[in-house]
Amino acid sequence: MMMSPADMEELILLEEQDRRAAQTSFLRFYMRMTGFYPPAHIRVISKLCEAMESDRIDRAMLFAPPRHAKTLMATTLFPAWLMGKYPTAKMMSVVHTQKYAGKVGRNVRNLLTKPEWPFPDVSLAPDSQAKDQWATSGGGEYNAFGAIGGNQHGNPAEWLFMDDLVKGRKIAMSAHMREEVWETYKTDLLSRLQGRAKQLMVFTRWHMDDPAGRILPENFDGSTGWYEDRETGERWYVLSLPAVAEHDNDPLGRKPGEWLWPEQFGEKKLGGVRKRGGWMWSALFQQRPSPQEGLMFTLDHITRFDPTKIDLTGLQIYGSSDYATKEEGQGDNPDWTVHMIWGIDREMNIFLLDMWRGRTESDKWISHWIRLVKKWKPLRWFEESGQIINSVGPLIKTQMMAERAFVDRVQIASTTDKPSRAQTLLGFAAMGKFYLPHRDKVSPAFLVHLDAFETELLQFPTGRKDDTVDAATLFARGLDRVVAGHAPKKQRSPHGDSLDDLWSRHDEEQARRDR
Repeated sequence: MMMSPADMEELILLEEQDRRAAQTSFLRFYMRMTGFYPPAHIRVISKLCEAMESDRIDRAMLFAPPRHAKTLMATTLFPAWLMGKYPTAKMMSVVHTQKYAGKVGRNVRNLLTKPEWPFPDVSLAPDSQAKDQWATSGGGEYNAFGAIGGNQHGNPAEWLFMDDLVKGRKIAMSAHMREEVWETYKTDLLSRLQGRAKQLMVFTRWHMDDPAGRILPENFDGSTGWYEDRETGERWYVLSLPAVAEHDNDPLGRKPGEWLWPEQFGEKKLGGVRKRGGWMWSALFQQRPSPQEGLMFTLDHITRFDPTKIDLTGLQIYGSSDYATKEEGQGDNPDWTVHMIWGIDREMNIFLLDMWRGRTESDKWISHWIRLVKKWKPLRWFEESGQIINSVGPLIKTQMMAERAFVDRVQIASTTDKPSRAQTLLGFAAMGKFYLPHRDKVSPAFLVHLDAFETELLQFPTGRKDDTVDAATLFARGLDRVVAGHAPKKQRSPHGDSLDDLWSRHDEEQARRDR
């Protein structure tokens, strides 16, 4: 059916109106380029992007679950829209790997060649069209690279887009890789910012020690709002979109318990993941890498005892340590050295009796180690084998000889990942055999260390620090090399043995003869 001239003219007019609307409204740009009507969370993301474009926000973070279009919105469409509005802008896009950087860069570049592209005066420069490094005919530049092993190009930028710099369980659980990403951000990225100096971080939260976690307050609970960088004081706006609403001030106006995108990812699709809970649900879907109910260990795994009433004569005493050398203690968030004293009763219950935790030079933490050895006289002391113990081992031996503090030191190799190494400790805790002292029954100095241990235990394995857990799991992994405790020695009466004592000794002697 042929269109009438009037219909054709109206269609051309509507197209022109839509094109112009897409030039000024990012939400209309999304609708034009994708052909989709925006769900509620897309509308909220659009408002965030427009607030950055209009200079109401300079630094922003966007947290959202996987497959909820955050990369499409913030890392693909938004840079393209900005390039159309500001053809001379310099942009830098950083993702986790160089390969993925090329994919994202290609997607942004290709938007400029689509028939729906609403900026007719902005096109690709004919001599610069590589997928990860291209330019516009107006002199604008787009550079993309991977945070891990990528090529930063050395070009300045006034817009910095960062998408899932820490992604995947393997990278998220590696303290070394997280530190590498953080150093890349502080040095390679921030040093290239100029002009408007805009920053947009886009994350599915894999770990509380990701770049966002190092900027936001340590008690960040996943709420949307303004926050100050805890080091620089710079203001960041955080748009946090958990899969299921948890706060009354939800940016979509949801009530707690309502889904973010129920049409696509509601109870039917994600209900099973939600019921399993744990690290995957709290971190990836709720944007809380440290869940309220714990990851491996929960409060139900901790049994309490009164250290003022426990009979030490029935316990066998052992020690364990996680050492941090001076070299490892450098940086923004150095490791801690941890010493722990454990008691084992005849039923193989384990009791935390004493501990020390500090960031200091080797000679000072060795002095604390010597003090604990002298005080508790443990049968054995468990420590990790490898480079650290090789470097400090001779100094420990020298101090042991000088102080006449002797103990059988046992080195244990760590060949698996940390969650696997914690399985023995978790097993004892699950059986109700893991005892920590009542918090109101220990000294203030001990309580500081106990606080750290309980926090790290409940956040393990996604917490920013886990040195106390490492020391505890070293002891648990050595439980096949310990001797159980025995019945506490009975106090003898000053009047001699009673009839019960005599009969008991008779029964014991008879049992020995029968064997």
